[in-house]
Amino acid sequence: MAENERLSRRTALTIAGATGMAVLAGCGGNGEENGNGEEDENGNGAAEDWGEVDEFYFDGQISHWGGIEPAIIEGEENPTITLIEGQEYTFRWVNADGVEHNLEIRDENDDIIDEYQSDDVSEEGEEASIEGVVATTEMTTYICTYHEETQVGDITVESE
Repeated sequence: MAENERLSRRTALTIAGATGMAVLAGCGGNGEENGNGEEDENGNGAAEDWGEVDEFYFDGQISHWGGIEPAIIEGEENPTITLIEGQEYTFRWVNADGVEHNLEIRDENDDIIDEYQSDDVSEEGEEASIEGVVATTEMTTYICTYHEETQVGDITVESE
């Protein structure tokens, strides 16, 4: 009888361990994912998070645009961002490496949209911005004209 109890105890521990791992891995959650494949504290999904955003803040360096704000892009390299059609945004960025950069919003033909282009900035720590950017479905990328191969992120535009 003692042998059977050990098997039952072993089986129970195995089941408990597997259940615990599934919860830690996110397999047991009821929330939705945000734009980066993660849930926020309230289980809210991407549409709610992006709908509350009206400003983006990046650091510019030759290798990439680094996401600083909002929190859903923090720490990401060249994060894909979602804009809500018709909503107005500010794009700010700081020079992180002392090399010349700018930020442009372009369409699928690689044309700058509505002159949405920041000043060129070449001093480390210097900032630039584009204010009053109204989201349209034509917007596909934000990019640095000097480092187009590495410093480029995708834009998705959704209707509310």
